[in-house]
Amino acid sequence: MTDSSTHAGVRALVAELGRTDNLPSGLGPLLEAVPREHFIPTRGWVKRVPIDRRADPETWRSAVYSDVSIVVQYDDGRTEWPEAGDYPTCSASQPSVVLGMLNELDVQPGMSVLEIGTGTGYNAALLAELVGAGGKVTTMEIDAQLAEWAETALLDFDCVNTTVLAQDGGLGSSDDGPFDRVIATAAVHLGHVPYAWVEQTRPGGIILAPVRGDLAAGPLVRFTVHDDGTATGETLPMGVAFMESRTRRSPDVPDELPEWDTQGAKISEYSTAVAPWPLLDEPSARWALAVAMPGCRAGIRKREHGDEAWFRDPVTHSWASVCATADGRYHVRQAGIRKLWSEALAARRWWHSQGRPSITDWKWTITRESQSITLR
Repeated sequence: MTDSSTHAGVRALVAELGRTDNLPSGLGPLLEAVPREHFIPTRGWVKRVPIDRRADPETWRSAVYSDVSIVVQYDDGRTEWPEAGDYPTCSASQPSVVLGMLNELDVQPGMSVLEIGTGTGYNAALLAELVGAGGKVTTMEIDAQLAEWAETALLDFDCVNTTVLAQDGGLGSSDDGPFDRVIATAAVHLGHVPYAWVEQTRPGGIILAPVRGDLAAGPLVRFTVHDDGTATGETLPMGVAFMESRTRRSPDVPDELPEWDTQGAKISEYSTAVAPWPLLDEPSARWALAVAMPGCRAGIRKREHGDEAWFRDPVTHSWASVCATADGRYHVRQAGIRKLWSEALAARRWWHSQGRPSITDWKWTITRESQSITLR
């Protein structure tokens, strides 16, 4: 049952999504059928600010029925509310992102769907509504506490066609397959999309997953599974930013970089006219770098003498830094087995030679033995 305040909240959210052109055709009634508030915990964070339904119900409800992400867990549960931790590890995604992904997934009544990353259970409830009584939803959550919370919320909402598994979603669920659709709400690493998802999807089925590289948060990719057990993917124009899969996270690289001069490394130095900022600021260029430079991290930090672009490979301990000089050029310093700035320049030249392809110009291929990403 929903009360008048719930209806008012849903209408406000639908209106907001409509104004911003983020309401896919035909999905407005879905928000009415599955009110978001039933799947948002009493306490959470919005933009690192704590919200509490009991202490301030109006602020909580305003957040629930706005197009914002609500974090419900930091640091795998080690950080306790109201403190905001270092790394969000579970959230209720923005409704515009949720609906956009469901629209791309093209779920039909009667289908069998596998969801990776149950979280609060909200997305699973929306999927359950879409597949209807004749379909089924299997949703996997590696965090046992989150899985238990979501399962209770789904049962309270009478989602009887939904099964919650407190397991690693990267392994899929062979006992519940094959599936018509697979959707991941946690990012997987470039070249490491779990083949189990392909194996457990019917030929002609769709897998929707955010894919990232070491150097850049990646795109949303829609894979189609084929009769021969392979899958091909197209990069979608929809921008997403998801947390990494918990069991497949990239190793942390501290934001505070070491004082490179004291490492005793053999450092090469020279001057260049090429500015590093466009390579790191332009999403399509940065994604090309991510594809060409696996294992590399990069960023821009403030220094007393001005901004410094840095590149670092934590495995080989190779590094490079690029700073502006008074004469309008850029001072390059690099050391280690990998000459990272030289790699970045080579990737830049290739990207320009291909006509500066955008993120949506890439295609993906997955087989049992390998995974590749190339230009269309």
